[in-house]
Amino acid sequence: MKRIRRDNLFRRTARILGNNEGTSLVLVAILAIIVLAAVVILRVATTTFMASSNRQLNQDQAYELAASLGASIDRLIEEDKFSISDVPDKKEIYKQGDFADIPNSSVVAEVFDITEGGKVIGKRLRVTGKVGKASYVYTKEYRT
Repeated sequence: MKRIRRDNLFRRTARILGNNEGTSLVLVAILAIIVLAAVVILRVATTTFMASSNRQLNQDQAYELAASLGASIDRLIEEDKFSISDVPDKKEIYKQGDFADIPNSSVVAEVFDITEGGKVIGKRLRVTGKVGKASYVYTKEYRT
C-alpha cells in the first residue's frame, strides 16, 4: 500500500487550482452554487406567493357571498317583497353553508334593532360571509 504524503496532496491541489483546469473547476463550482441558490429562492418565493393568493381568494369569496346576499335582501326590501320591520330583534333570517366549489364556506343574514334612548328607530341587516379563515361582514341600516 502506497502512502500519500500530505505535502504532496497540498502541492498537487495548488498545481491543479493554479492552471486552467483548476480555474474551470472553481468556476463550475461557483456557478453550481449560484444555480442551486436561485432554485431555492424561487421555490420559497413561489410557496409564499401561492399561500398569499389562497388567502386573497378566500377573502374575495367571503366578500362575494356576503355582498351578493346582502344586495339581494336589500333589493327584496326595496321592492316591498320582504318586510324587515316585522322581523324581531336578533333574528337570523337566512343561513347556508357548504357551497359548491367553495370549501368551508357559510353565509348568515341577521336582523338587529337600532335603538336610541330605549326606543327602536330602525333595523340593521348584517350579512356575514365566511370562507376558510376569512370573513366579510355586510351591513345596512333601515330607518323606520
